[in-house]
Amino acid sequence: MKYLQKIRLFATAAVFAVAATAGAGSSAKADSVSDFYKGKKGAMIIGSSVGGGYNQYGRLIARHIQRHIPGKPDIVPKNQPGGSGRKALNYVANVAKADGLTLSIIGRNTHFDKLLFEDKSIDVDATKLIWLGSANSEVSLCVSWHTTGINTLKDVGTKGMTIGSSGPTATDTLMARLLNQVGGTKIKVILGYPGSTEVHLAMERGEVTGRCGLGWDSIVSRYAKWLSGKKINLLVQLASEKHPELPNVPFIMDFARNDTERQMLKIFTTPNQMGRPFYARAGVPADRVKALQKAFMAALADPKLLADAKKQHLAITPLSGEAVAKMVSEVYSSSPEALKLARAIVTSKEKLERRKENYYTVNVTLDDVKSKGKEVRFTEKGKAVRAMITKGKRGTKITIGGKKAKRGKLKAGLACAVTYEGDLTVAKTMVCK
Repeated sequence: MKYLQKIRLFATAAVFAVAATAGAGSSAKADSVSDFYKGKKGAMIIGSSVGGGYNQYGRLIARHIQRHIPGKPDIVPKNQPGGSGRKALNYVANVAKADGLTLSIIGRNTHFDKLLFEDKSIDVDATKLIWLGSANSEVSLCVSWHTTGINTLKDVGTKGMTIGSSGPTATDTLMARLLNQVGGTKIKVILGYPGSTEVHLAMERGEVTGRCGLGWDSIVSRYAKWLSGKKINLLVQLASEKHPELPNVPFIMDFARNDTERQMLKIFTTPNQMGRPFYARAGVPADRVKALQKAFMAALADPKLLADAKKQHLAITPLSGEAVAKMVSEVYSSSPEALKLARAIVTSKEKLERRKENYYTVNVTLDDVKSKGKEVRFTEKGKAVRAMITKGKRGTKITIGGKKAKRGKLKAGLACAVTYEGDLTVAKTMVCK
C-alpha cells in the first residue's frame, strides 16, 4: 500500500509539474508577443483612396484593434490605392515584413482575380495569406424601384429590367450576367455610373429600373426609408447562404441545375459573403497570428467599436479568420469546369450600352444644405431641385471664395455655379462666392 501511495504521489507531482511547465510556456508566449508589440508602430494598409466603405472599415479596425493586441502597438492607417487593390495586396504579401506589424483590408474580389481573370499582375497565393477575419458578411440583392411594375423575379424574365453599373467587370454587371444565364432573366446593363450613389439616384428618377448588388445590411442601415416606404422590391438574394431575415426572397443558389453550376455561382457569391476581409502576409510567427486573430474578433465585440460603427452606419457581422480562410480555399479548389463557366462570364464580349453624360451649369443661390453638405437645394427655372455632393477622387469639386473646400462648408445663402445633370443627380463642381 505504501508503495502504491508513493507511486500515486509521484504521479500527482509529475502532473502538477507538467501543468506548471505548460502554464509557464503559455505565459512566456503571451509575454513574448506583448514584448514584441510594446512601443511598436504598425500599419493598416487600405488599398483604396480616402472615402468609401473599405476606407471606413480599415480605419475603424485600425483605431480599435490596437487596444486588444498584447503590448498595444500603434496601428496607423495608410491608404495605398492602385490597380483596384492589387498594389496594396502585392505590397503587403511580398514587400512588408512578416512580423505581424503590417495589417491590411482587401477588396473582397481582389484576391480572387488571379484565379478568375488569370491575372499575372498578382504574384500572391491567397490561400497562404494570414486571414484575420472579416468585419461583416453581406448578402446582396437585386432590387427594383416601386414605380416600375417589376415586382418579382418572374417580371424581370418577362418585362426585363435596366440597371446601372460602373464597368464591364463590376460586381453589379457580373451578377446581372449570372442571373441572365441561370435564372432566365432579361437584365440590361448601362455602364458609366461612378458608384452606387449615382445608380441609386438614377433609379429614383427613373433613368434605370433597378440595381443588382445592393447589400441587405446597407438597405437596413442606410436605406431603411426605402423599406418602410415600400420604395423597392426585393427580387433575389445573391449569396452563398440565404439570409435568415429574408426567407421568402428567391435565392440564386436554387437556380443551379448541377454541382458545376453551384460551384460557379459560389465563385461569384463568396466575395460578398466575405464582406470586408482583413489579412497579413504569410510567415508571421504563429503566436502573433493567434494574438492578432483573437484581437480582431475582440475588437469587433468591443462596445466602443460598435458605437463608432453605428455612428458611421457600418454593419458589423464578424467572421473569424478560420472561416474566411476556408472560403478562400474552397473557391481556389473549384473544378476546372466551374472555372471555365465563371471565366466565360467575366470575359464576355457582350456589348454594353454606356450612359450619356449631359452636364450643364446653373448660377443659383443655395436655399438649403442637408446632411452636413451631402445634399444642396436650390431653385432652377422656378422649380425646386436637389443636387448630391459626394467625396473622394471622383467626387464633387468644391471651391468657396476661390479656395478648395469640403462639402461641410456649404451653407444656405451661398451664390454658386453648379455643374450637374439636373434634379437628383450628383454635382460635378460647385464654384461658390
